[in-house]
Amino acid sequence: MSKTDDAGCGVGRRAVLQGLGAVTGAAALGLPQGAAAAPKRGGTLRFATRVDGRGLDPHRNIVYYVSNPMAATTQGLLDLNQKMEIVPGVAESWDISKDLMTYTYRLRQGVEYHNGRTVDADSVKWNYERILDPKSSHAFTRSSLKEIDNIKVLDKRTVRITLKAPSAVFLANTVYYPCNLIAPDSVDQADTHPIGCGPFKFVSWKRYAKTELVRFENYFETGADGKPLPYLDAIEGYPKKEDKVRLTALRTGEVDLIENMAYSDVGPFKKQYSKDFNTWDISQVGTAMIFLNVKSGPFALSHPDSKLLRQAVAHAIDREAIHQAVFNGLGYKITGFYSEASPWHMPGIKNVKEYDPEKSKAILRKLNAKGTEIEVVARDTYEYMHQSGELVHAMLSEVGFKAQNNIYDNPVLRKKYKKNDFSADSTAFSYRFEPDGWYSRGLLSSAPETQLRTGYKNEKVDKLIAEARKTLNKNKRLEIYTEVESLVNDDCAIIYTHAVPLTTAGTKRLKGYQPAFAGPFSIAGSGIRTAYFES
Repeated sequence: MSKTDDAGCGVGRRAVLQGLGAVTGAAALGLPQGAAAAPKRGGTLRFATRVDGRGLDPHRNIVYYVSNPMAATTQGLLDLNQKMEIVPGVAESWDISKDLMTYTYRLRQGVEYHNGRTVDADSVKWNYERILDPKSSHAFTRSSLKEIDNIKVLDKRTVRITLKAPSAVFLANTVYYPCNLIAPDSVDQADTHPIGCGPFKFVSWKRYAKTELVRFENYFETGADGKPLPYLDAIEGYPKKEDKVRLTALRTGEVDLIENMAYSDVGPFKKQYSKDFNTWDISQVGTAMIFLNVKSGPFALSHPDSKLLRQAVAHAIDREAIHQAVFNGLGYKITGFYSEASPWHMPGIKNVKEYDPEKSKAILRKLNAKGTEIEVVARDTYEYMHQSGELVHAMLSEVGFKAQNNIYDNPVLRKKYKKNDFSADSTAFSYRFEPDGWYSRGLLSSAPETQLRTGYKNEKVDKLIAEARKTLNKNKRLEIYTEVESLVNDDCAIIYTHAVPLTTAGTKRLKGYQPAFAGPFSIAGSGIRTAYFES
């Protein structure tokens, strides 16, 4: 605990980590302790991912830090390490006032944008104000900063953010995903040639074909050799939607690193190609679940028997079947947002509706609801979503629902959400290193995504989420979230099914690479920042 600066926020919590020495070095590079680290500079990493971005302006478009090469061009006030813990980024330290209303960030000296402009407090203020403007930002990014009341520049390297209400979770919203910084004097080219301050600079982008990036020579982070990161000269990103195409590209030497492979290929690939390729298992890159539409239709909250009907759905879903058939036995079955691999796992969750098709059938008979017509939908981008949807469709049909199953591309699916034209949605949310990122965006009744998709509303859940937002103690927050998940499991508007795993693979020539616990490839002291090619 230490006092804040002279302007006086009272006594607050302070996190000060000068530089990134604590997360760099031999251990971060994946080298044996005590070994002489001799990373080689140079080379172009060819990186194949599942999806591509929709646009270049990082404030208008979500630059997903697991599967978008453009994430390597970004940086924020704060960063993440391998364990998905918050560490310094552009800001070298921060203070939180005792009332949790004021966050004060002290910026590193000499940090630059890719065009040479200094990353100062004025530019941070400009970025956050642009993100807060609905005309220039994506709703997801904007929602991260909506609790800001005002931003004040105290000096060139100090920015103070005052919130509208106390928050113990605001730090997470100032990490580079999703609130990254661009050069203010480059705004006119943000859609064509974005200027960030991350480890790599943008060169070119051809949608669905290729992204080109080059090393930013003046990036602030240093490696085990004391020299600036990154070591690689360049990155070429290749979006390849089909799992087989992506894996073939790696095996034939077309690319050096792939973000993911099909779950059915993981075991055979490791057995046959372990001498030629490294693999990295990601336990939970996201959370798969079934959303039920409780705004209208048979599952609507307004119907007196709809809770029982939703519970009939929950009892019809066989998580073990999904675990084996969709995920090939990889990862974890779940009954809450976080799997047992996560530090936010909650073993005490109650009201889990175990697989019991006979109970499901009995409920339908009791409600005289056999033959209830429902549509199970899924997004076409990710195979596990529509494969899970197909299985859930079969399970619901087996117990007595008259179910349809349809797969849509994202624009069409979002139109269906707006029209309430679906019953159940096989979907997922990306992993949230700060739980409020899920609870306030996916469960809170006032959240735009909740209103668009499920329409779920439970006043006690809302109050608990608000209480957790003002709670610093992690153990206390875990207790609160456990109660939230227990209520959610009883209401059955959201039915958790599986932690979404990934298996990343790369050529043995690629050294010093280690993705984060939940999949990000550009992280403090690791990932592509410390990756290099063997001579």
